[in-house]
Amino acid sequence: MPTAIELQPFIPIILGGNLGAYSTARSFYEAYKTTSLILCTMITGPIDHSIFIDPIVEPNMMQPEVLVKLLNDIEDRYPNTKKIILASTDNYVELIINHKTLFPISWVIPYVDKELFYPATNKASFYKICEQEGVPYPKTLVITDYEAQLPFDFPIIIKPTDSMKYHSIDFPGKEKVYICKNQETYKKIIQNMKDSGYDDEIILQEYIAGDDSFVGVATVYSSHSTGEVKVVSFGQTLLEDHTPSAIGNHLSILTKNDDQIVRDVKKLVKATGWTGFSNYDVKYDSRDQTYKFFELNARLGRSNYYVTAAGKNTATYYVKDFIENCPIEYSVADKQILYSTVPKKLLLDNIQSKELKKIVNQLYKSKEVYHPLASQEESNMKRKLYVTIATLNYFKKFKAYPQPPQLYDPI
Repeated sequence: MPTAIELQPFIPIILGGNLGAYSTARSFYEAYKTTSLILCTMITGPIDHSIFIDPIVEPNMMQPEVLVKLLNDIEDRYPNTKKIILASTDNYVELIINHKTLFPISWVIPYVDKELFYPATNKASFYKICEQEGVPYPKTLVITDYEAQLPFDFPIIIKPTDSMKYHSIDFPGKEKVYICKNQETYKKIIQNMKDSGYDDEIILQEYIAGDDSFVGVATVYSSHSTGEVKVVSFGQTLLEDHTPSAIGNHLSILTKNDDQIVRDVKKLVKATGWTGFSNYDVKYDSRDQTYKFFELNARLGRSNYYVTAAGKNTATYYVKDFIENCPIEYSVADKQILYSTVPKKLLLDNIQSKELKKIVNQLYKSKEVYHPLASQEESNMKRKLYVTIATLNYFKKFKAYPQPPQLYDPI
């Protein structure tokens, strides 16, 4: 007798066990009532005890030969069901792109080839594309070693051009992105990165003033057959994580429409030749009233459920484009909702704008607030307890790592 998974029209295979992986599986379940196979190195809280996730644990799955064997085993187990493979983190995207010729031939792999992937996702080459297309980005200097003379004043932002290479190394005081206030600290950070084995280019950027609410995130889907943009979903980030290992992760997002974002992401998709989902981090610069683009991420972001909650279920774009091969109408997500993983009080305490606080309260009143881990379909009490504890734990995190004071006020 066939299992429930075998009776599905397709099986989503998702690499990684983080919040983004759970959110993607949740979108598939809400659209198609499908169970997703999540391949992970260990069972984590976000994916544990879920009604629509079947986890497969393999500690060595980052090794290409181990992953390929795992995928072939899944193909042997479910030989007559269509599969689509997705990644929840940058390193898994790169793993898929570099080894997809070894995967079962019938599987759907909705990612660009490496010839497109590397120029678009490398920050230095991404800024060159922004320059060519007239897309705003922060003043930037690309270095390979410490340079004393800089074309902009402190404070500055320091980050690696190759996020995936940087992710694989570790050293005391390591952060995803550095906000550097003076020359001495700048020199020390560069030396630490070099000494730890990071040998690629390093990005230095002007600091754009503004608290977390000046940050934004754009998610875009472009058709693999035509290259045309099919959906744009933009969100104003109200609160970010400030713990060193997770700095920049979006915790609360207010969806909205923005003409500049729509116009500029279309330029970037066309210039890069990108297809499938892409995700862009931006920040509003009050000096010229534009959103500045920081990078292109080659996947659905960790906070991707904000797109589904706003009425544009991310799973449907994969399925319509790659499995059903049917036309997709162009749309912009214009439904306003609040995506949030933190308690209401913590969020309101960290918002400075009275107008934003008013909108947040209105959305709570109208029940348009969505916690990505708190699916109505989940009934397991252990899971509900985990979600409650994980949410309340942000009080402790923000006590230890509060939203930092602005280094200078926006104009």
